[in-house]
Amino acid sequence: MQRRTRKAAASRTLPNPARPIALTPRDQLNNRLVFRLFQTASLYQSTTPRELDVSAVQGVILGALYRDVDRGTSFSDLCGYLAVSRQNLDVVLKRLERIGYVQRVEGEADRRVKIVRLTRQGVAAWLDLHARSIVFFRKITAALSAAEVAACADALAKIGRALKASRSS
Repeated sequence: MQRRTRKAAASRTLPNPARPIALTPRDQLNNRLVFRLFQTASLYQSTTPRELDVSAVQGVILGALYRDVDRGTSFSDLCGYLAVSRQNLDVVLKRLERIGYVQRVEGEADRRVKIVRLTRQGVAAWLDLHARSIVFFRKITAALSAAEVAACADALAKIGRALKASRSS
């Protein structure tokens, strides 16, 4: 019964395909921005392995773990910081564990908590990757001024906060 009600409500809110929604100039700009975000993320994910010899996700995880290299980071905090699902993070961590870059240990205060840490090999891999990343990032942002890079980073942070807020509402 409830399923039919949701389905009926959904069908009432869908636009008539014969009458497309009129887009304002701001709507068109928003569409363009979100498409460019998707497109750029896809290009970055496909280019990173070739340029840096590591997947974008692996690189981000190594960098996130390096932020607290001495203590490590709880699995849950790492999920939240990276805005990824537990399942997706677990898959990548298993791969990083197999190659010896990370380890998971029980939390000292609570054994149910899993702490993720870089190994010595992982620290060395991150330091090498970070140095190569700096060169790569300079290359891909060379056409932008420092002010443009800062404005873009600020705008993406605002979009990220809005996306997080929309998940909880």
